[in-house]
Parts: sequence; structure tokens; C-alpha cells
Amino acid sequence: MKKGEKGGKLLGEAISDLDAEISRMRKEKNSLSSELKNIDKNLDNALEIEKNLKGKIAKLDEKEAKLDDKKTKLKQKSESVAERLSKVKAIKEQLSEV
Repeated sequence: MKKGEKGGKLLGEAISDLDAEISRMRKEKNSLSSELKNIDKNLDNALEIEKNLKGKIAKLDEKEAKLDDKKTKLKQKSESVAERLSKVKAIKEQLSEV
């Protein structure tokens, strides 16, 4: 084989090797792009779930605040009733002494 033929053959092999490497890199790029799309979808889903959960937490906070208000009012009423009962008891004791 002549020098020119050897050089041409070597260049052909080098080009073939480069084509194979480029093909491999494209496949890897496509795979990574696909993986990135899936990650983006998962992130979007996670953000949507987080948004929904924050909304539910806000509603629960509102309900909790309302229940705390009701509890406070009922406690005040209970204390008021206890005071009245105490006064009635005191009056009853005074009347029974007479």
C-alpha cells in the first residue's frame, strides 16, 4: 500500500471514529434533555402541590383562629355563669340564715 493510500485510510478511520463519537454524544445529549424535561415536569408538579398545600394550611389557620375565638368567648361565658352561680349561692346562704 502506498503512503497516500495509508493516509487516506487513516483519515477515513479517524472520520468514522469522529462520526461514531458525535453520534454517541448526540444520544447522550438527547437522553439528558429528556431527563431534564422530566425533572422540569416533576418540579412543576411539586410546585403545584406546594401551592395547594399552602392554600389548605391557610384555610386551616383561619379555622383555627375562629375556633380560638369561640373558645375564648365560651370561656368568658363560663366564667360569667360561674360568677352568677356563686352570687346566687351567696344570696341563698344569706337567706337561709335569716
